[in-house]
Amino acid sequence: MNRFITIQVGARRNYAVPAILEKAGILEAFYTDLCADAGLGKWLDCYCPDFLKNSDLQRLLNRRVPANLKNKVRTCDGASIKYLLRQKFTKASPVKKHQILSQFVKDFGQAAIQKGLGNSTHVFSMFGEGLDFLEFAKGQGLKTITDIYISPLTHQILQKERESFPDLELKLPDEIIERDYKWFRKLCQFTDAYVVPSEFVQEGLKAFGVDSVRCHIVPSTVRESWLDVNNQPNRGSILFVGTADLRKGIHILGMAAQKLAHHNYEFRVAGGVSDVIRNHPLTQSLKFLGRIPRADIQKEYANADIFVLPSLAEGSAGVTYEALAVGLPIITTKAAGSVVRDGIEGMIISERDPDALADSIEALVENRELRDRVANAAKERAKDYVWDKYAQRILAVLNNL
Repeated sequence: MNRFITIQVGARRNYAVPAILEKAGILEAFYTDLCADAGLGKWLDCYCPDFLKNSDLQRLLNRRVPANLKNKVRTCDGASIKYLLRQKFTKASPVKKHQILSQFVKDFGQAAIQKGLGNSTHVFSMFGEGLDFLEFAKGQGLKTITDIYISPLTHQILQKERESFPDLELKLPDEIIERDYKWFRKLCQFTDAYVVPSEFVQEGLKAFGVDSVRCHIVPSTVRESWLDVNNQPNRGSILFVGTADLRKGIHILGMAAQKLAHHNYEFRVAGGVSDVIRNHPLTQSLKFLGRIPRADIQKEYANADIFVLPSLAEGSAGVTYEALAVGLPIITTKAAGSVVRDGIEGMIISERDPDALADSIEALVENRELRDRVANAAKERAKDYVWDKYAQRILAVLNNL
């Protein structure tokens, strides 16, 4: 029987993969960084005074692993604390910040090596987090699987966009791009198989010489509770959820909103936003709501008429699954990696096309029969992407590797 060690930084997908593997009885161990349920994080959560918990530490302590994982969690506390201290006490340039992050990834991987392989036969990593551990495991004869949750060409895509809109975002130093691509090529060297959420990511891997037969597409997921949210749309309320930046196409949405100014639609942007983006002439037709707590964001979906995500690079954007579950028509791009089908649950437009975005918004808002038909199809589509379905898909892949 296959036995898996999973290794990841942070709570991506709410620790879904290790939790699924544990439920299936094939998880050997779960290696991660600081969280509130094990190791130093558990002690800090219980005994550290609140006034000593700065925002970075509190964010880490807000991570809670699923109950069935608590006996399998092994945290790499030393690497996490060193990373926090380096961040806090280093006034860093972008290059220096990248060096600090790279050192954390190396420290994390080395700490995982010290924890050993146990009786595992496979290692599952999130985007090669703890790459040294992946290299070590492969050297010991284990099968290695990497989840590539965003296109590996994202840097390249965004650098070109930053050249076109330098007043919105600055280009990254070439040194950072070169280091990241060197690191990714090494990751490919020590990965046997890939789990990817969309064809868009699979196409990005081809640029690094990865054959499609080594890629297994497993779309993302949405919690079943989202299906209980009933959409009661405010006509002309257009919702965007996510960080308001170039990668997610906020400038494209801003231009589309300007083209539709005569309709008096409301464009609501829920997510983090910089002052540069907020105050830019291109975005003055958008209403920025800032970050909205997860407990409250469902209200935004429930009251929206249309959901938009004109993204330039994703893996398979989780917000599109949430919108489907609520029953929202979606306008997005192929680069968003969603499971939306053009003309059925929404409309797929080209990247960087504000005219197409504006036309699609207008078509759905003004034709209520079309809008409602697409909304009903969206709700039905979401039922095939709830957590149980995701578990079936990921296990079907992993059990055959």
